[in-house]
Amino acid sequence: MPTAWRALLVASATFVGSMGCVSAPEEVKASTRPKWMPPEMKCSSDAIAQMERMQLKVGDRIPVVVDETQNRPGSAHYKSRFVMSLPKVEEGELKDMSIAGYLYVANHRVFGRYDRAYVRYYEDGKLRDFYEVPFCGVLVDPRWDKDGEGIISYPGPEPGTAVVQDSQGVIQVVDQFP
Repeated sequence: MPTAWRALLVASATFVGSMGCVSAPEEVKASTRPKWMPPEMKCSSDAIAQMERMQLKVGDRIPVVVDETQNRPGSAHYKSRFVMSLPKVEEGELKDMSIAGYLYVANHRVFGRYDRAYVRYYEDGKLRDFYEVPFCGVLVDPRWDKDGEGIISYPGPEPGTAVVQDSQGVIQVVDQFP
């Protein structure tokens, strides 16, 4: 083989080798998250430490009135929006707290994502102030805890609303949102 051809062959092999192998692009995997689930959220990095100060740990369940504006017996009507939930406890730090977050209405569930709590501060028996602390919790149905989170609901009278059996629920303390 002539030297010029050999040099050309070595040069082209070096050029092709520096390009690397060309292969088909990888298939993009679609999210397996169902469309009816609420959007992905992250818990605040200091929520766990703050909840421990309130003597709460991951897995604890707090009975609540889901929407403080509907604190009455009977069915409740919800729509996707910001809510304040009231713990149903007689004593302790939780009795002076409201847990705040967002409700998301799906066609068969009402989901709750709670990311903060408001603690009331009393002095001489009078409300003096309140302060906001990070929190991380999800709403679970007190009667049907078999298939995940949220409260079982029925379609409401208006689009985007839901009707639930009563205004009670349970907030479960978590370290990450599903």
